[in-house]
Amino acid sequence: MGISENILLNVADVVVGSYTNGPGKRIVIWIQGCTIKCKGCFNEELQPHMARHLVDPELFAIKIVDLCKDNRCDGVTLSGGEPFQQSEALTKFLRVIRDSNLTIVCFSGYKSTTLLKSNDTHVKSSLENIDVLIAGEFTVTNKCFNRMWWMNPDKDVLFLTSAYNSADSFTDENTEYIIKDDYVHITGFPSCVDILI
Repeated sequence: MGISENILLNVADVVVGSYTNGPGKRIVIWIQGCTIKCKGCFNEELQPHMARHLVDPELFAIKIVDLCKDNRCDGVTLSGGEPFQQSEALTKFLRVIRDSNLTIVCFSGYKSTTLLKSNDTHVKSSLENIDVLIAGEFTVTNKCFNRMWWMNPDKDVLFLTSAYNSADSFTDENTEYIIKDDYVHITGFPSCVDILI
């Protein structure tokens, strides 16, 4: 495996040890850039396609695998922004994660039918490596309500492999506070109280 030829993944942020962005303990990676621009988006600052942290997807994946092992994480969750708007880099990243036997959860603002019917070879390859796809435009304009990733009213939750299924028990916590560097990262689906803190 060599350095990907000029195919870079634009990463906005990484948090280690999340329990609210998928099943088990996870590393969450937010991708920078999204043209869908759902009204009421939780992550509006991640919409502009501007360079944040441009990384070689395969070398970055190797680092993420090591972080997962060091922190005993079950896998990786991708959010955004929109991961599938960088589908070629996403595919290269996901293949390394999959080869390491870690689970992969991916949030997308695209409808699940759009992704599943896509003729883009990189989108198809990415989907082949994802265990849980949580897809659909964010349509609820009021951010201030409690929900969990696995019972999201505006998204389809598709179990694409046998790693997880709807019978698995998942956390009922919808928000968490993770201390990262010199600030507190609020992740998950915050309520009114969380947003005001």
